[in-house]
Amino acid sequence: MTPARTSDPALIEHRLLDLAYTTDIVITVPALAFYAPCSLEAAEHVLDRLASEGRIEIDVDDDGNLSYRLPNRQHIAAPHPLLRQVETDLEQRHAPNAAAAAVLSMIVPGAGQLYAGRPLSAVAWFVLVTMGYLLLIAPGVMLHILCVASAASAAHHWRPSMA
Repeated sequence: MTPARTSDPALIEHRLLDLAYTTDIVITVPALAFYAPCSLEAAEHVLDRLASEGRIEIDVDDDGNLSYRLPNRQHIAAPHPLLRQVETDLEQRHAPNAAAAAVLSMIVPGAGQLYAGRPLSAVAWFVLVTMGYLLLIAPGVMLHILCVASAASAAHHWRPSMA
């Protein structure tokens, strides 16, 4: 599965580092644009910015072709393919819908948090709302309303977690 095209400079730089340290390929604008994948302009912008910051060096061959070199470049082992698949899945996953999270938590307390990618919060809300209903109906209803609002908020503020 090919990663989606991007124009995010941080993601292009991340893929540049992956390319530089896991392969022996000569780093050029077309190579980065292919590997990232991104437009040639976006790849060139990232490489030029890094060169202006002194983080990479530009080499020009006799024909005037540009290549980029990372000082002290060392080859390291590529991450496990399963780890790459998880990273790709997180990059391509769309943000959860806040309304759907709220409806799910309305049906089952904590389901919206689970949908929004917060499993510990989901379990906590399920236990808390269930205990509220067991004690008295009023605390259970109030906690259930808070649970629905929390689920919508969690979906609204969702970010893929990458360590």
